Amino acid sequence: MLQTSPKAVVSTQSTGEQMEADYNSRAVEEGLVVVSACGFDSIPADIGVRYAQLNFPGTLTAVESFLHPRVGQRGFSVHFPTFQCVVNGFSSRDRLIKFRRDRNLPRIPKMGRVLAPRGGVFREGGLFCAPFAGADRSVVMRTQRYLHEKEEGIPVQCGVYMSFQSTRLFIFLCCFGIIFLVLVSTSFGRHPRIFTLGLVSREGATPDQIAQASFSITFKGYGYSGEVSGEPDRSITAEVSGPDPGYVSCSRFVCQAAYSVLKAGPRKVGVVTPGVALQTHDYIARLQTRGISFSHTIGDM
Repeated sequence: MLQTSPKAVVSTQSTGEQMEADYNSRAVEEGLVVVSACGFDSIPADIGVRYAQLNFPGTLTAVESFLHPRVGQRGFSVHFPTFQCVVNGFSSRDRLIKFRRDRNLPRIPKMGRVLAPRGGVFREGGLFCAPFAGADRSVVMRTQRYLHEKEEGIPVQCGVYMSFQSTRLFIFLCCFGIIFLVLVSTSFGRHPRIFTLGLVSREGATPDQIAQASFSITFKGYGYSGEVSGEPDRSITAEVSGPDPGYVSCSRFVCQAAYSVLKAGPRKVGVVTPGVALQTHDYIARLQTRGISFSHTIGDM
C-alpha cells in the first residue's frame, strides 16, 4: 500500500512495467511520483537518449546505443547481490513476456526511416558488438511511449548494444553468457562462485578494481532537420561516460535523481521513467559536476 506522506519514491528496480500497471493510477491520485530504473540500469541509457533528443537540431527518430565497459589491470569482480538481481531478472523473463502480451499495449509507431535491429555479433567503430540483454531498451521505450502518448512527441526508435575492444574479454563474456543462460534456471546457477571461477563473490570488487574501472555509452542517431519524410538528413553522436559503473556512477545516478526530484519537483506524477520524471537539463548539469560527462556532435547524413 502506498503511503500518503512521501511525495517521491526513487527506485533502482529494473523496467518498472509491473509497478506501473499496478500502482500508476493510485500514484497519480495521491500526487506521488515513483521513478524506476534509477541505477546504472537504466539512467545513462534513458537520459542519454533524452540528451540526444534535446540537442538534435530537428526531429530525432532513431538511436543506437553502445555500452563500452572498461576494466583496469586488476580485472573486475561482480558482487553477489548484483548477480542475484541478474539471475532473478532472467529467471522471470517468461513471466515478463506473458505480462506484456496480456497487457496488449498499442505498438509505438516508427517514424521516418525504420531502424533495423542487429542480431548476433558485428563490428562497429573497430569494436566487437552484440545486443545488450539488460533492461535499457525497455526503459527507453517506456519513456518514448509516454512522450508520444501524453505529450504528442515523435518517438525515437532504439537499438541497444554492448561493445568490447578486447577480443579475449568479448569471447569470455560470450561463453559466460551462454553458460549463465543454461544455469540461471537451475538451483546450481544460484551458487556463482562455482561456475564463475570466483568472478562473482560476496566480497565484490576491490578498491583497486573500482578505481580502475569506467564506462562510456555512445549514442549514434539520425533524424530530420525538417519534415519527417523520406531519408534522414542529420545525424548525432552523443556520449555519456563516467567512473566505475557498479559502485561509483550508480550511486551518483541514484542520489542525484532523488535530490533533483525533491528539489525541483517532479515533471509528472505517477509511476514513470527517469526520462519522464527528471528535469533533464538540471539533472545532467548536476551529474556533470560529479564526474559524469555528456558530449555530442552533429553531422550530415
